[in-house]
Amino acid sequence: MKDIYEYFNEINIDPSELAEAEVDELEKARVKKMVREKIAQTSQPVGLKKRWRKSKAMVAVAAITIMLAGISGFGLAFPVHAKEVPVVGDIFRFLDGGRTGVYDLYQESALDINMIKADNGIELTLNQGVYDGRTLALTYTIKTKEDLGEELYVRDHLHVRGVTGMTGGAQVRRVSPGVYVGQNNYSFPGEKVPRDTLSFRWSVSGVSSLGRVEQEIKTIDCRLNYSVALKTLAYKEVMIEKNQDRVQNVAVSAKQLSLTPINTILHYSEISPNNLSRSVQLDWKIKDDLGNVYEYEGNGGQGQVGAETTEMEYSITFKPLDPKAKTLLITPTLKLYPTKGGGVSIDENGKETHFTNEGLPKGVTAGEWTMQQITVDLSTAK
Repeated sequence: MKDIYEYFNEINIDPSELAEAEVDELEKARVKKMVREKIAQTSQPVGLKKRWRKSKAMVAVAAITIMLAGISGFGLAFPVHAKEVPVVGDIFRFLDGGRTGVYDLYQESALDINMIKADNGIELTLNQGVYDGRTLALTYTIKTKEDLGEELYVRDHLHVRGVTGMTGGAQVRRVSPGVYVGQNNYSFPGEKVPRDTLSFRWSVSGVSSLGRVEQEIKTIDCRLNYSVALKTLAYKEVMIEKNQDRVQNVAVSAKQLSLTPINTILHYSEISPNNLSRSVQLDWKIKDDLGNVYEYEGNGGQGQVGAETTEMEYSITFKPLDPKAKTLLITPTLKLYPTKGGGVSIDENGKETHFTNEGLPKGVTAGEWTMQQITVDLSTAK
């Protein structure tokens, strides 16, 4: 029996029909992706999120930094001729796929970098970058000569002078055989005041296949280095008052909003007992007085572990607010899960500490609790 994708590939389409419709490669790729996702939904659990996979990590030292990494499906196939390479004009929006709308306007403010480096069979073009004062977003295109399977781990490193800790996430997706687009996000929780310009060095030292357990792991080392400076986007800030609530011994405080032409960033703090800190998760419901609802993405955070409590600083990003809105209504929901497993935390000196999660402590029940709604007056933005 044929796979359904084979039937799609046998459909004959006259290219002249597409030419008259003025459909760019982004739209073609999005339609194909939507069809595949609709088919895949029949075999996936409801609510499965595929864009960013993140984990929370902490360690009992004076200062800690959470390092978050997300890897999505990264496929590698055979090389293609230049004339066959599709052009994805807006990688930010393509990878989001309309799921959150967070990246709909990033393309408008992104700086074209277009730096191409190649080594050992890997060619990587650093396409664009955006720095909103809190988060750096980079997009890139990768071509490869050797097939490494459907999933890939990209070994990269970002260096920013004066930054001792950062969080991040990544996603890479195949758009055609041998051609892939990716986006990396980096946040700098320790930066209290945004810089006028962000100068950084980004390097990729290798890629590795991520197949099934029984499959052989292939690794290709490379040396690709990029030096870039990005000007910070214009922004306004709104300080939030009457912003704290405490549920199940977990205190949450919304601190401020940062408003830019392409997004909105909510900064908040979380204080929890040490024996609960790794089981805490916060979800947010964000809407304005006009009825608009804003989906968000987390940026991770950093903080300190004391004798009894863990104090963390986090941020989330969502799309720009409706300019007609006067009030923003923010409702956090606390979730406690009996998480088990482990991870690695890295302190400010780069020391790695492995830890394990043993689940919820005795007497604590898993569940969800809606916290007090936070009302933000947007007229105070300055």
